[in-house]
Amino acid sequence: MPDASRGAGNLPSELTSFVGRRRELAETRRLLATARLVTLTGAGGVGKTRLALRAAADVRRAFPDGVWFVPLAELRDPALLTHTIATTLGLTDEVGAQVSGLAEYLEDKRALLVLDNCEHVLDACAVLVAKLLSATSSVRVLATSRQLLRADGEQVLLVPPLPVPSAGEPAVGAVTLFAERAAAVVPGFTVDASNRDLVVRICRRLDGIPLALELAAVRLRVLSLEQILHRLDDRFRLLTDGSRTAPDRQQTLGAAIAWSFDLCSRPEQAVWSAVSVFAGGFDLEAAEAVCAGVGIGSDEVLDLVAGMVDKSILIRRNGTFGRAAWYGMLETVREYGHIKLAVSGREDGVRHRQVAYCARLARRYREESFGPRQLEWIDRLRREQPNIRVVLEYCLADPERAAGAAAIAVPLWDYWFAGGFPVEGYRWLKAALDADPERGTHRRGLALQAGAFTGIQMRDAAPVRAMLAELRELADELDDDALRAGWAQCAGMGTFYGGDLVHGRELLEQALSHYRAADDPRQMCNTLIVLASVLFFLDDPAGEAVAEEALALTDEHQVDWLKTYALWTVALQAWRQGDYRRSASLLRESLAMQRTDRSQVAFAVNALAWCASAAGRHERAAGLLGAARAVWRLSGSKIFETSPYVGFDESCRARSEEALGAEAFRTAFEAAAGLGPDEAIAFALAEKQPATTARVKRRAPLPGGLTRREREIAELVAEGLSNKQIAGRLVIAQRTAETHVENILTKLGFTSRAQIAAWLTEQRAAAEEGT
Repeated sequence: MPDASRGAGNLPSELTSFVGRRRELAETRRLLATARLVTLTGAGGVGKTRLALRAAADVRRAFPDGVWFVPLAELRDPALLTHTIATTLGLTDEVGAQVSGLAEYLEDKRALLVLDNCEHVLDACAVLVAKLLSATSSVRVLATSRQLLRADGEQVLLVPPLPVPSAGEPAVGAVTLFAERAAAVVPGFTVDASNRDLVVRICRRLDGIPLALELAAVRLRVLSLEQILHRLDDRFRLLTDGSRTAPDRQQTLGAAIAWSFDLCSRPEQAVWSAVSVFAGGFDLEAAEAVCAGVGIGSDEVLDLVAGMVDKSILIRRNGTFGRAAWYGMLETVREYGHIKLAVSGREDGVRHRQVAYCARLARRYREESFGPRQLEWIDRLRREQPNIRVVLEYCLADPERAAGAAAIAVPLWDYWFAGGFPVEGYRWLKAALDADPERGTHRRGLALQAGAFTGIQMRDAAPVRAMLAELRELADELDDDALRAGWAQCAGMGTFYGGDLVHGRELLEQALSHYRAADDPRQMCNTLIVLASVLFFLDDPAGEAVAEEALALTDEHQVDWLKTYALWTVALQAWRQGDYRRSASLLRESLAMQRTDRSQVAFAVNALAWCASAAGRHERAAGLLGAARAVWRLSGSKIFETSPYVGFDESCRARSEEALGAEAFRTAFEAAAGLGPDEAIAFALAEKQPATTARVKRRAPLPGGLTRREREIAELVAEGLSNKQIAGRLVIAQRTAETHVENILTKLGFTSRAQIAAWLTEQRAAAEEGT
């Protein structure tokens, strides 16, 4: 029987360079120092084997009886596992091929076994490893597997894809690997200023997966970087030319993902295909809803999802909304699942269930969001925003599905403001109204009310007039007091913004009377807030009681988003009474409560400017006017252009400009006019002037390497604005907007505007989880 202790084991030599993984290497070594079983797990092609081999080589000296690499990818019969390990160790007799004989041989050895690709013989590996570790004292096992072994004492390290650098960052991780592999097939290839953006986009499109990057680099023999990037829309067809010496599963990207797919049970495969419809991730409730479309019962989904997390198909993302964990997939993995769903013939069934799920979500929001969970619901829907967008697009693509769009967009009418998507929400509401063939129903009336309420704040005059006319006619036709109140509320608000404060007040009081009689606290609160602002501009002392009632109602129902507006109305009344300090304090309180509704942020910052001006703090007033203008521009709302607000802003500006002089006013105004929403809030809360424009530009870079202007435009893209609409919002040339959007796509490595929106959603969620 050969003595394994005479050699250092059988680790294969590295034929290509090892790139990155400093953190993962250090963590693997640390785990091997304290645990006897360490499993490296992760998606297919992510580099688990290379990491295991490098880590094993690094700790070789700690194992005088050898470090032994046991490749299991080609093993088909689990019964041969013990024999395979024994053969690797040089044991050829029958005793060594039995578990007891193998354990006896290793009993006094200090050796490390590297079991590579355990996932397809998982149970056999778990049982054998448990027996070997219990029978020995100094043997350790380093396993690689797409699924956890779940053996006693197992320590797990998730191996992520290689990081993709943002603009301006050094070429690390994915870019370095791509560059080195590209240079091997195209001598002299380097990543420089002329091609760096293309390489980064390729790396990002491929999720930083090492196998995919290596396969893409091979294509440089016949394709340019631009051609590779363009053809990644069909990545599974493009990436098919791997090393002939690699295992079959690593010859192509499709084969690597197919290996994971084949290791899943049929129910897991069905779940994989079904949840591929979610563009922005999903929770368990959503998975249960769509999986019914592929024959999976809701009581089965939890265990199947857990199994897919174990198999590195699904990733449980950090942070939760309420009590719901959130899951996602690498885009490459999701795309493979969608291909499987499409060829299965079940896609329409799954999509219909996704529509039904989003409609239920919208109804629950309407039923539950006027209460203590209001902010939780807003957060949840912001996380769901990419999925809601996909579902609405699906509904509106076919007239027969159009009713589904209204069933989702209409109940969410105030979420579009609360979540920071008023322009997008208005677009969906208009599209749903135009596409819905149903006329003459109460449901149609609610859609008209939602569209008019939103459109008034966009100052989209002609469509709003048509909506209000149809709503009034429908209310009379159905003799529906609720729709009459909705018409009066919207018409009153529109009349107020148009400058007719007296008639606006009359209509709003009419609406409020109905909502009181109907005991509708949500609409009472909305109407009280608008009415209080009308009374403020009328300089009517009755506004104080109306504002206080709105605030009391928000406190009673614990609705924190609407409370920010109620605080604003009470602050206006304090301003009217000359109590500028109390007014400013209330406004800062409202700003500190939430940051997603930019219209509310702009209202509060604007009013703080009035406070500062009235108190003689003219430089601060100028800065706050600039900050408010920046936030109004990003919000999409045009309320600041309406006559009541224009008059106050002009008076504030005139007083401050007279006190400071035109040049000093312009300097203070422009220093704050370039701030983003979060910076504007920080400035408003900080009670100090912002940095000059030059100093602002030296702040820490934004995520993704975007400039502040690019981040601003990315936010507008996420709202669904076209390049022409962005140009109009920011008062820039359309060509300039197009150039910015192209730069954003290049820096982020994306090819579609939808990807920008999904990325921003993730950035916001990550920021919220970190606070």
